[in-house]
Amino acid sequence: MKHEILVYNKTPQKTPKKFIENVILRALDFIKLKQPVELAVLVVSKEEIKRLNKIWRKKNEIPDELSFGLNSRSPAIGAGLARFNKNMLSLGEIVINAGKISDRNYLRAILIHSLLHLLGYDHEKSAAKARKMEQLETKILKHVA
Repeated sequence: MKHEILVYNKTPQKTPKKFIENVILRALDFIKLKQPVELAVLVVSKEEIKRLNKIWRKKNEIPDELSFGLNSRSPAIGAGLARFNKNMLSLGEIVINAGKISDRNYLRAILIHSLLHLLGYDHEKSAAKARKMEQLETKILKHVA
């Protein structure tokens, strides 16, 4: 199945684009969706991710990642994802703090976590949903590693 992963680096820091694409593609392979998907990954500065977090989540802190599903009012939608290809499921965007991309194991984990958010998983709704999401993350990490 042909998925489309768009990676945008909004910093001067070198970004492991192929690594990011491969992690997401292998995770999608494990999940076995019935339709190809498209999503964007944006790597931004800690200042930018803090600004987005304050605007969209009302939290004045620097997160490792943010996920904006296509149904959310995504601040970064101008990145070019919203083509609405009717043959593909447009998931939305993952925004990554550039300070977190040097540790490949951690980057792998936050990419999978963010992808699950885009697919509708939410660990903040209940303890049961958190356990379900965590178990799936663990299985995907083993598959992707």
